[in-house]
Amino acid sequence: MSWTRPFAARPSPRASDVALSDGCGVPWRDVIVFVVLAYGIAWVLWSPLVPTIAETLSMGRTPEKFHAGIEVAIGMYAPAVAALVMRLFVSREGLRGVLGGRPRVWHIVSAVLLPIAIVLGAIAVVVATGIGDATPGGSWIQVLGLLLLAGVPIGAVLAFGEEFGWRGYLLPKLLPLGEVKAAVIVGLVWGPWHLPVLLAGLNYPGENVLALLATFMISVIVLSLLHARFFVASGASLIIVALLHGSLNTFSDRLTDGDHLSGNPLLVSGGGLIASAIVIPVVAIAYWVARRRRVAPATHVEQSKVGGRS
Repeated sequence: MSWTRPFAARPSPRASDVALSDGCGVPWRDVIVFVVLAYGIAWVLWSPLVPTIAETLSMGRTPEKFHAGIEVAIGMYAPAVAALVMRLFVSREGLRGVLGGRPRVWHIVSAVLLPIAIVLGAIAVVVATGIGDATPGGSWIQVLGLLLLAGVPIGAVLAFGEEFGWRGYLLPKLLPLGEVKAAVIVGLVWGPWHLPVLLAGLNYPGENVLALLATFMISVIVLSLLHARFFVASGASLIIVALLHGSLNTFSDRLTDGDHLSGNPLLVSGGGLIASAIVIPVVAIAYWVARRRRVAPATHVEQSKVGGRS
């Protein structure tokens, strides 16, 4: 696994070595300042949602429809703004090499197509079990083709605002803890950051607040592990994780929303329990394969040393 050094302004070990370590070199001050900035910028921009949020909390259920202004879309770039502030003025890594390694073709293909398989798999389970009915709003080939050609590029651009912060800045800071621990911590930060828009009805309209928060956190932590694995495997490529995030959003938002897939969104949506149940074994297999690839070269080296002494 070859890696490029993502930050040139401040010397750092190779990302592959950091991801495999279990050290204590986490710059917690930078982590805390970044998280405060990412939350603060977004939540200030989302302040027009406060009346809707207050109503949600008083009723204990989210609105049946999510009504969002331009401030919601702008707020999604708060992690990127926070990362820029950190890189330029606080931790001062600079922007050189910020996009990470050069992704391989199979990284790009898998980042785009895996979300399609996950979403279609979730829809298949929903329909096969009778939990809901799928109405794509056209032929499946036409809808999937349009989403792939037009939706994914747009989705990736929108997702880049989050990925520049969560994976581009926060995850590398936490990788000295090990990839899995780092990914889980990122998920624990990433999930609650969405709280204002979730309470305003995003993803889970008309649902119990506590139930949606539990469901969303399961989804986010599982997806954080998936994004971290793509990030590490692709040489810290922000393009890859933006494509993965954008493809997930594009296909889940269009194919599993209430207009195209009936059923309880806590189960059937892209952030529902069925989709998470599909992602979990995918993540488990990905980490198992990565671990075997790391162990195999080490075993080969040890055997070579033994052979050399005999």
